[in-house]
Amino acid sequence: MLAGSIKLEKLRGALHRRHDSPPAASSRSDSKSPNTSEPNSVQTSQTQSKARGSSPAWIERMKRNHSMFKRSASPVGASSRTGRSRAPIAQTDGSCSTKPDHKDPEILPARLATAIPDMRRPSIAPTADHRLPSITSPKVKALRVPRFLKATDDELHEKYAELGSLENDRLSGKNSDDSANSQWARLDADPVLDRYSNIHPWAKNRVLLQVPDGFNNYINASPVRLVSTVSNQRDNYEAARDSYICMQGPKRETVDHTWHMFWHELSRPDEAAPGVIIMLSPTHAPHPSGVGNFEKCYPYFPLDESSPPLVINETGILGNDFHAEVRFVTRELPVAGSAVEIRKLAMVVRGKEDQEKLIWHFLYPSWPDYGALGEKNIKSIISLMEVSREKNSAENPRVVHCSAGVGRTGTFIALEFLISELQSGAWNSWTGDADPIYETVNQLRVQRRTMVQAYEQYAFLYQVLKKMWIEKYSNPSVAALTAEQESEEVSGNVAPNTSAGKDSNE
Repeated sequence: MLAGSIKLEKLRGALHRRHDSPPAASSRSDSKSPNTSEPNSVQTSQTQSKARGSSPAWIERMKRNHSMFKRSASPVGASSRTGRSRAPIAQTDGSCSTKPDHKDPEILPARLATAIPDMRRPSIAPTADHRLPSITSPKVKALRVPRFLKATDDELHEKYAELGSLENDRLSGKNSDDSANSQWARLDADPVLDRYSNIHPWAKNRVLLQVPDGFNNYINASPVRLVSTVSNQRDNYEAARDSYICMQGPKRETVDHTWHMFWHELSRPDEAAPGVIIMLSPTHAPHPSGVGNFEKCYPYFPLDESSPPLVINETGILGNDFHAEVRFVTRELPVAGSAVEIRKLAMVVRGKEDQEKLIWHFLYPSWPDYGALGEKNIKSIISLMEVSREKNSAENPRVVHCSAGVGRTGTFIALEFLISELQSGAWNSWTGDADPIYETVNQLRVQRRTMVQAYEQYAFLYQVLKKMWIEKYSNPSVAALTAEQESEEVSGNVAPNTSAGKDSNE
């Protein structure tokens, strides 16, 4: 009996010592067991239950701090509308626009503004900490959908109307004391060479045919270049990544002029420098009356191996020193999932020594007049952009045309350029009211009137680019921030984005 009592007392003592002794140190100081508490914290059944039912206190503090950050005053001078201060930048049309400073840290709290470098661009002052910001960092807010991509239909109509007003000012000569010699001077319509009487190039920005003195050097075509919408690249016109020639769909009377332009404008005549032509209109479309078809573009190229070579300048209308032929070479498989027709053509200029130039011709007939492409066609038009760039030599502008050379042509060029801007990260830290889509369309219209002709085409740019933005940055943190921004704008905490007639042809 006594022995049993002694054993019981020893057992109780052992249990008591085990309960009072500190836990053994972990063998790995850099790892934690899932059940190990943070230092200076004690988990009880009550706190564990609370953790399962609601957010821990540190998350609540983080949320409060995050809200405080959003309310923090910007460390830079603020405008009454956007909370930003931007200097106006002179445009080529004499007007001014504003561009955001991509180094402006307005989305960060003032005390962190100089502590976190912009990870998407080289920092002026190198820092020792090159870690990417965590998803809870305020820096992630730079990936929210930019305000210009969230414009309402009413706001887009307002911007489109403002673009039209700017063009009307150019046409009326309001920006010049001498309209005849201004940048916006117009040539009289040529009923033979112009397809439409109200669509022709600015007199100061047109392609001049290289013909002998005394011959007509006119063709309805305009050189176009686009400069990045990023503020620190706006002044470098020579840095334009892509150049184009935008022209009307050739008429029977202008086939010779068209091929003469191709020869002289598409670089040197050798196989290493092929040219590219992108045709965005079928040759014929149903007549509005419902009876028969009418011509949208004359078939100015050989269709297949059965087509005889086109003889260029047979009548000598372009002078007696230029005679050429254009022949069909081969037809390639279409761009995947589209009805694009790809032809390889060869142009030979006759002389003491014949010279030959290869031309890639892309026909995309599915784009409707005045309209936007359906969602099912977006992939094919992007593929067309990519393939046409691959086929083109870097020194050559690509020739793009539809029927009038302004509606679908302008939309194609604007979309290709803006997709490149988005994919390069140019808009990652875009804030404020500035709108690069609006500015790009205005850049185009400064160089050729009526570009991106219809409202449906203008709105199409926003729809496609917003969809591509969301797809590019689709992760839970960005989705949450996008929803949060929507909520802020509805409640009035964030100002909505605001800024800034269809002809009988396209």
